Amino acid sequence: MAGGGIAGAITSLKNNRNLLKKRKLRDKGDVFGQEGVTKLNLKASTDQDMKRIRQKIKDYKREARTVWFLAISVTAFILYCLWWWATS
Repeated sequence: MAGGGIAGAITSLKNNRNLLKKRKLRDKGDVFGQEGVTKLNLKASTDQDMKRIRQKIKDYKREARTVWFLAISVTAFILYCLWWWATS
């Protein structure tokens, strides 16, 4: 009776190993399906649009840098105040 259980376990292991081989992706088509099925109709950007987009990115980066600098400054000031309070 015990032999049937072992044979079943071996069969189960072989089946699981075969399933693992099927999970591996070989190329981009396995993930996204057929290439070229979906086509996007995007309008062409003009130079003026590109300049406007670049300016927006620069403004966003400048604002993010300012917020980062203020956060670091406030944190450093609070840590300095805590250190001063603890040592005096």
